[in-house]
Amino acid sequence: MAIRQAETLVLGGGISGLAAAFYLRASQIRENRLENHTGQGKIVVLEGSPRVGGWLDSFQTPEGAVHERGTRSIRPVGVVGKNTLDLVSAIGLDDAVIPVTRSHPATQNRFIYTQDGLHRLPSSLSSILRRQAPFSQSLLSRLIKEPFAVKCKEDDESIHDFFSRRLGKEIAEYLANPFCRGIFAGDSKQLSMRACFPAIFDAERKYGSIIIGGFRSKPEKFPDIGTSSIAQRAKEQKWASWTMTDGLQTFPNKLSDWLVENGVEVRGSNPCSRIEFVQESDPDDGQKRVRVVTENQDVWEADHVVCSTPAQVTQGLLPPKHQTLSNLLHQITSSNVAVVNLEYDNLQLPVTGFGYLVPSSVQSKILGVVFDSCAFPELDRRKNPTTRMTCMMGGAWFHDLFGDPHSVDPSDLLSCALTSIKDQLGISQKPTFTKVNIHHDCIPQYKLGHTGLVDDIHLYIKDHHLPMSIVGSSYKGVSVNDCIFQARQAVTSL
Repeated sequence: MAIRQAETLVLGGGISGLAAAFYLRASQIRENRLENHTGQGKIVVLEGSPRVGGWLDSFQTPEGAVHERGTRSIRPVGVVGKNTLDLVSAIGLDDAVIPVTRSHPATQNRFIYTQDGLHRLPSSLSSILRRQAPFSQSLLSRLIKEPFAVKCKEDDESIHDFFSRRLGKEIAEYLANPFCRGIFAGDSKQLSMRACFPAIFDAERKYGSIIIGGFRSKPEKFPDIGTSSIAQRAKEQKWASWTMTDGLQTFPNKLSDWLVENGVEVRGSNPCSRIEFVQESDPDDGQKRVRVVTENQDVWEADHVVCSTPAQVTQGLLPPKHQTLSNLLHQITSSNVAVVNLEYDNLQLPVTGFGYLVPSSVQSKILGVVFDSCAFPELDRRKNPTTRMTCMMGGAWFHDLFGDPHSVDPSDLLSCALTSIKDQLGISQKPTFTKVNIHHDCIPQYKLGHTGLVDDIHLYIKDHHLPMSIVGSSYKGVSVNDCIFQARQAVTSL
């Protein structure tokens, strides 16, 4: 069987893999390094499914409404947010961006649901000064006490314990807990503060207070990031989030097109079956090459492989010789999430805002609901606009609530979503469109010790001289921005 040659193989065509291929190719273009007949310079992306994008997955109804099966918006803040906008600009997507500003109701109005109904979360100075249900005292009174909280001496701590200790149990229950359910679909009592919110964790370690740390800490500067016109526009116009015309699927689709136009091979429906590390002809130099075999029986050999596949997938591809590395990767687990897209005719929501989350202390089978039409009415159907909503379910509680995610009946999930929306929002109207999506092992769970685990993984790869990089949501951030920035950093370090 013929072995195909490449300089770099990228496993996975989600946003992490596509971004890695982009930064690799952009570097070659700057250095004027062209592909030659031996495969040097050649970059190949191998994706198991027929489509690219991974968790960025939009679809359009026949009437023109756009729904998201996964991520529905991206934040432009910080270095990682600016970096993503620079990438958007580099591939020519500036005009496709739909922004939401900080003053928009979808930004200002975010809710949690308790037994007493919906409660708007503090979002202004006045709301911080006064007491708001479900809290027993104002947020300001807790912030004043925060610098005097006892500092944790452990290497890691759960998100729940961290916020309970620094800001009180109510903040942990009604803010930290629902946020973890919305971001990670995870349990704040199990998730690692150090891994999930490293900047806040480090602020306490360095300054003894997250409030003082917020004022005194200075983020690392990257002079070449945030230079695009769209990143500057986001700053000037005070964007809070953004999506794209036709949904966020536009982003990976255009990125894939850019790669192909610039000489990168993007091969869909090409799942990898195993990775092998091949010693060079001179064993004394310690150099290895990588060989990848796909389920289509294609064999590729390259100088380096970038694995953007989930940790659970990557560990199953490695050879028996590196069982230690497989065991480390196996410890990074992910949650299952059901996403139910809904559309209603002539529906007036009881509140205007981004949506609401449900704390785990509340008896509910859903994680929360996003009011999609409020933030992005541009994605409603063109004639007779409807109200679009998305209900999120399962996460760390999927098995307990619904059983095996591979055998659960989608109609049962839909029924549960509609019942919850009726009970919590008072909406009994029948939707005109529904779509149930079950995502298996989709959001990594950064449990206690995750940061040390990731360090051990990188150390193993380095100590064994493996021509391999790992990127993606399994390691250092689950957001789109984090994944793209990780890819950039990994390529820079090669």
